[in-house]
Amino acid sequence: MSDDTKHSTEPHSRERWLDGMAVIFSGTCMVHCLVLPLLVTVFPIVQGSLLDEQQFHLIMLLLILPTSLIALTIGCRKHKDRLTLILGTIGLSVLTFTALFGHDVFGFQGERIVTTFGGLVLALAHIQNFRCCRSVDCQHD
Repeated sequence: MSDDTKHSTEPHSRERWLDGMAVIFSGTCMVHCLVLPLLVTVFPIVQGSLLDEQQFHLIMLLLILPTSLIALTIGCRKHKDRLTLILGTIGLSVLTFTALFGHDVFGFQGERIVTTFGGLVLALAHIQNFRCCRSVDCQHD
């Protein structure tokens, strides 16, 4: 394998890794929103021992924002897929808004629903980004 081939594939695997990590972060947020109410109902002692909802959402946002912005920006610059850009913008906007203001605006249950929606949309953006990069192997300008 020549140096050119080795050098050109490294960024592609890094971009795929970023998309994968972003999907995992979005999934973690979704699982948290869907499973925590069940745990609190079944095991009330769990309620006081976990991170506050606001803290959890802010920590996840600090992980999700940079990972998603880097992965989606690199991918969209290369394959210029508008659907990826639109889904990513909607997902990140919804997650950012709900992490900062969701509890006050939507209430406890509404925040969970809106956060789940934002996480799903963002995960779809990363899946779309991954597919676009895979289908063209991001070798075009």
